[in-house]
Amino acid sequence: MTGSRALLVGDVIDDIIVVPTGPIRPDTDTASRIARLPGGSAANTAAWLGWLGAGVDFVGRVGVGDGERHTRELADAGVDAHLGEDAVRATGTIVILVEGQRRTMLTDRGANAALDPAQVTDALLATAGILHLTGYSLVDALPARVVRELVERAHAHGASVSLDPSSTGFIADHGVEAFRRAIAGVDVLRPNLDEGRLLAGLDAGAPPALVAEALLDLAPAVVLTCGAAGVTIAELRAGESASVVSLDAERVATVDPTGAGDSFTAGFLAARLAGADLTRAAREGQRAAAIAVSRVGGRPPAG
Repeated sequence: MTGSRALLVGDVIDDIIVVPTGPIRPDTDTASRIARLPGGSAANTAAWLGWLGAGVDFVGRVGVGDGERHTRELADAGVDAHLGEDAVRATGTIVILVEGQRRTMLTDRGANAALDPAQVTDALLATAGILHLTGYSLVDALPARVVRELVERAHAHGASVSLDPSSTGFIADHGVEAFRRAIAGVDVLRPNLDEGRLLAGLDAGAPPALVAEALLDLAPAVVLTCGAAGVTIAELRAGESASVVSLDAERVATVDPTGAGDSFTAGFLAARLAGADLTRAAREGQRAAAIAVSRVGGRPPAG
């Protein structure tokens, strides 16, 4: 690792978060708390990284007229945003229905589908210690060849590469084998348990340790988040057998799980940039996630 900053490439979204105050009543009104907030997995992770004090650049794409707003919102969190504006597509939008621990997401990718990899310049890569990608972008914006080239460019600049698969639905839409080929060469794979099982070809009952170790054929380090079951870390070092470590979950009251994964990733990456090993970095990720789930929305608190 030669650079000191995090470089995130991926989605920026307008979130519409709906939290019903009781069971949904079909065909009539259900009282709800509704908030419109900035979001997007990669942008959220960037915002949490900035909030945690890391130097961070973000590359994404929005609709015409939204660049200034999203740039300002990211800057407020300490992020240097590099946003392209799309004259045809509007900024991506997600309606997130929150029912306890369950999230249902209705997604319009919008301008994210036209993310231009040319926005990831050598100047940005030269200052990056870590390049972080999200699986959402692999579905429609960054074909496998482009992802591989981006990974190779990052490595040539001395940066490591991490990837969050993001969504079982998008992985299935892309095709599991095609997705696996697209992410070959990343240094750290950061799925949740459902995504990990899907990518590993294991059934729904496969235990986290088995899943994490199975994914070492895709990356030399796997950080598997498992909700209330904590985090499982698998690592493969040259000349050594695989090591697997499990960490218990932080016990916190959950208000909204929307930002849990992105904030975890940010805490993890910030710690890695500071020189932490995988286990220490995962604990820092858990601390960030505990803050995120205690409030509504995917971004960190102001200030």
